[in-house]
Amino acid sequence: MSTDSKPETYSASELDDLVASVDTGGRNPSNRQVALLIAGVALAWSIFQIWIASPLPYTLGVGVFSSREARPIHLGFALFLAYLVFPAFRGSPRRTVPWADWLLAIGATASALYLFVFDTALIKALTGTQLADRPNNPNGLDVVVAVAGILFLLEATRRSLGPPLMVVAIVFLGYTFLGPYAPGILAWKGASFNAVAYHQWLSTEGVFGIALGVSTDLVFLFVLFGALLDKAGAGNYFIKVAFSLMGHFSGGPAKAAVVASGMTGLISGSSIANVVTTGTFTIPMMRRVGFSREKAGAVEVASSVNGQIMPPVMGAAAFLMVEYIGISYFEVVKHAFLPAIISYIALVYIVHLEAMRQGMEGLPRSGTVKPMKWALLSFGVTMAVLLAVASGVYYLFLAFQALGSTGGQLLAVLIVLAVVFLIGRLTRSLTSADTRMKTVSTGAMVLGLTVVCAFGLFLFMDLLQAAAGNSTIWVVAALIGLVYVAIVRYCASFPDLEMDDPNEPVVHLPEPGPTVKSGLHFLLPVGVLIWCLMVERLSPSLSAFWATALMIFILLTQRPLFALFRGEDKTGTVQQGWSELIDGMIMGARNMIGIGIATAAAGIIVGAVSQTGVGSVLAALVEFLSQGQILLILILTAVLSLILGMGLPTTANYIVVSSLLAPVIVALGQQNGLIVPLVAVHLFVFYFGIMADVTPPVGLASFAAAAVSGGDPIRTGFVAFFYSLRTALLPFLFIFNTDLLLIDVTPVEGAIVFVVATAAILVFTAGAQGFFIVRSRLWESAALILVAFTLFRPGFWMDMISPPYQLVDPVAITQVIGEAKPGSELRATVDGLDEVGDPVTLTMMIPVGDEPTGEERLEAFGLAVLEQDGKLIVDNALYDSKAQAAGFDFDQTIATLETPIDQPLRELLYIPALLLLAGVYALQRRRRAAVGGEAQKSVAGGTP
Repeated sequence: MSTDSKPETYSASELDDLVASVDTGGRNPSNRQVALLIAGVALAWSIFQIWIASPLPYTLGVGVFSSREARPIHLGFALFLAYLVFPAFRGSPRRTVPWADWLLAIGATASALYLFVFDTALIKALTGTQLADRPNNPNGLDVVVAVAGILFLLEATRRSLGPPLMVVAIVFLGYTFLGPYAPGILAWKGASFNAVAYHQWLSTEGVFGIALGVSTDLVFLFVLFGALLDKAGAGNYFIKVAFSLMGHFSGGPAKAAVVASGMTGLISGSSIANVVTTGTFTIPMMRRVGFSREKAGAVEVASSVNGQIMPPVMGAAAFLMVEYIGISYFEVVKHAFLPAIISYIALVYIVHLEAMRQGMEGLPRSGTVKPMKWALLSFGVTMAVLLAVASGVYYLFLAFQALGSTGGQLLAVLIVLAVVFLIGRLTRSLTSADTRMKTVSTGAMVLGLTVVCAFGLFLFMDLLQAAAGNSTIWVVAALIGLVYVAIVRYCASFPDLEMDDPNEPVVHLPEPGPTVKSGLHFLLPVGVLIWCLMVERLSPSLSAFWATALMIFILLTQRPLFALFRGEDKTGTVQQGWSELIDGMIMGARNMIGIGIATAAAGIIVGAVSQTGVGSVLAALVEFLSQGQILLILILTAVLSLILGMGLPTTANYIVVSSLLAPVIVALGQQNGLIVPLVAVHLFVFYFGIMADVTPPVGLASFAAAAVSGGDPIRTGFVAFFYSLRTALLPFLFIFNTDLLLIDVTPVEGAIVFVVATAAILVFTAGAQGFFIVRSRLWESAALILVAFTLFRPGFWMDMISPPYQLVDPVAITQVIGEAKPGSELRATVDGLDEVGDPVTLTMMIPVGDEPTGEERLEAFGLAVLEQDGKLIVDNALYDSKAQAAGFDFDQTIATLETPIDQPLRELLYIPALLLLAGVYALQRRRRAAVGGEAQKSVAGGTP
């Protein structure tokens, strides 16, 4: 165990103040009327957001707000609360609101609401004009309000988020005005004062642009959902479940911290709040089993920060991705799923290696602990039985051709469930507890039955929609209510989970069964959210609304229902539910202050980029610095994200870096023969943006963890950064191997990618940590990293052994594409001009269709070519065709053309990689045996 001296840990109230000062505002007025006003405004903000996200305004025809109308109201709430709850300076009063802050709050709110109020029919009736009547032609009042609004916003940014984002926004604003005087390629023609004021404040290009729209339309409801879920008790439930399941393993509290933080990431959009919420419980536990203060804090930081990349509810930047890329939220989650899962698995493995290295033990667990061999055997036996039952019923029904209808399929699912239930009852009555332990796996039962029930639910919803029609939503609501009541009745038979004091000694861990079963009703709104997002494919805002509506219902009814089913006194339970609901709505709004301000301030930067065209200048600069090398530009992008992230919140960091560099990476990739999907680039930026919460010297999450552990924050940050190397590795890998993002892969291929990628990240982790079975030698670590790289990118080596393409004459493109295998792709390098008329060479992919002739395949692609002086010239790329989307344009020259050739399976290279891994394993196992033998001899020699 660590022997740190003079630990400086924070009390619970000090930790709450730390979170408040960063996330929700550090001022807590002693005046009851002022406190009630702040709470009332926050509550009104939450009610407003729920209203505009619900279908009620459209159903009733009253209170419909367009996104353009809702954004100023959203920012008005955020600015008003920011000035009241965030003190101006460190020494400013915390218990009172100075009169200057009242004036600033009112002025800032009025500046934001100006865009809504002065664009109404009432103002037009009174003044004869409104904002919409003077596009790009603001009057004097418009300019005054715009200037005041930007100044108010910059000060609110400084208060709530610190100086860095404000300084960056001022730099970009300054560049807007001083562009004509900038040196060299940075110079631009400049814009008038009125034009800048209009662009930044009155249009939808600056402050009130896409970023603030995403905060208004999407992010608020998800943050509110998380706050309500936490207020209901889900945060404590997730922590207790994680500890009950994993606390008994070697280094168990640290593994439990990883799992708990991953689950808490569903309900907390803030890395710092996540660290403090779970860390106050997990960090002392980790210290107790042997982790030093810095390592305990680092594990919590690494796992909490990763909560933002965990689908289905990722950080706010994920919703911005939807708007910037133009794909559905479902697609974003699908692409982000695999890297997030394997990143968390790797973090659990890091903790495991650390525990093995230090010989740690887990915490004592209640009940019988199943040995690992029996756990694996019982899992296999249980899954085999489930698969056998499901397959048997399927083929039986197939024999009678009964599965042709949805009703027949649903009946088959019900029969599977009935047979499994019957087998379970017979097993319980005919076998001993010891036999059941060796043959029945609860985890496999839950996993298998969840899949079966999911299929059943799909089929049931199809039947229900066919039968109920437009009334489906009400029938579903009633069924969810019945399911909720049934789950609560079941949960009521188990005791409530109390939050333990982490400073008290742990006698034993809670039993997994009762712990998991005591809060199953918390999973229902999460399930509804996932179903709406992933299955029904509803919009994120509507999905979050239905999940939040169910969460409100749960908060109001859970305590009365628990009291009813337990036969307890129900007095005060309804009032307590209302109180928790109001507190949760207030907390959700206060959690949104920083996000609302950040997206608005980042809008200034985005507005400056769009007005000045500095993006293309930066692209040229980055291309010069990287010498056109895609790997160098990726490294530069990662460094820029980390530097900006030291002072900018994740959301603002993502907005700035993605708007500046994402198009550059795609373009440079194309010039280097690498077709990089846009979603891969945005996820790359997103990953390094969240890494900034870890990176010293300013990683705020590391400071929060050090406050809990009493460790050194800089050392905690460095250890957390080292633990997070696997998160830093993944973005580079999925840029070069898009299979990790599940792009253009079948379900079977996706499963194989998951298994191989998980194995690869675990091997890389062992290599980076310098410990596999025993401490690794330097060459062994290098070998492990080489194995991991080969598992991740076997094509890198296979392309060297057997090139995947062969050069052909471009003039023969019609014949070549006609003879190519349908579904394959030709690769062409194309000479042309960029946007400013400079020569550029691009790499394009030409998909091969299934049309009968080469001419028809080119026509289907939308490409028309002609031969001129022995060269192949692009005569036309049809509008909105695949050719135009690929980048083909008139008068380009197709310089080279390559056709795919048969290549050995790249997976064959797994064989030498696995042999090398086996060799390292054998050597380390031999060393471990030798060390163990020497230890036994020394013990025997010392025995009298």
